Amino acid sequence: MINKSQFISALTANHMYEQNMVYAIDEQGREQLITSFSDFCKVQKQNYSIKIERMENFNSTIYEYCWKIKTDWKHEQHVTCHLFFAGAGSYSFDMHTDPDDVVIYCCEGSKSLIIDDKPVTIIQGEYIHIPAYTPHQALNKDEALTLSFGLENYTEDKINNELADVSQNNRNMSA
Repeated sequence: MINKSQFISALTANHMYEQNMVYAIDEQGREQLITSFSDFCKVQKQNYSIKIERMENFNSTIYEYCWKIKTDWKHEQHVTCHLFFAGAGSYSFDMHTDPDDVVIYCCEGSKSLIIDDKPVTIIQGEYIHIPAYTPHQALNKDEALTLSFGLENYTEDKINNELADVSQNNRNMSA
C-alpha cells in the first residue's frame, strides 16, 4: 500500500505540512505538530515516532483498502487511515483505548504491540484488529511502517454514547 520511499517522498511535500497532517510522538507519548520538512529532520534525531493523518486519500491502493475494510467489516460510516513510522526503540503513545475499532496493517518491518495485556507481533503484509475500547500500546521493538485504519463512528454518536455513560455512572453513584 505504501513503502518507506513513498513515505519519505510524502514528508518532503509542503502539502502535508500546510494541511497539518504530520505529527511526532514524543518521549511522553504526546503528539506534536510538525510544520516543515526541516522540523521533521530535527525530530527524527530525537527518536520520535512519526504519524501522518488522513492517509485514506494518499493513493488509490489505500483508498480502496479503506473501502474493502468498510465492506468486509460491514461498517456503515467512514474509514480513516493514519500512517505511523517508528524506528526501533522510538517513542509511542502510552497504553490507551480508541472509541472506534482499529485495524493495524504492517507495510514494512514488524510491529510489536500489547493488546488487552497480550503481546502481539505483526510482520509485513499482516494485520491485527483491535476492537473499540480495548487497551493497547505499540512497543516499537523494531522499525515498522504501519497503517492504522479507524472504523469511525459519527462524532454525534460518540458524544451521545459518552453522555449516556456519564448519566449511567451518575445513577450508579447515587444508588
